[in-house]
Amino acid sequence: MKNILILSGSPRKGGNSDLLCDEFMRGAKESGNNVTKINVASKKIAPCLLFLP
Repeated sequence: MKNILILSGSPRKGGNSDLLCDEFMRGAKESGNNVTKINVASKKIAPCLLFLP
């Protein structure tokens, strides 16, 4: 059993890329793997800030 992380970047829920991720997830689960899917388009992601002294 493996742990699988799916990062979906599709901006449209239910779009082609999102559906492809769901189908991959279904097949991976059927094979007995642990699967987590994260929709990164719905997350607020900011760039790293570098502070120099």
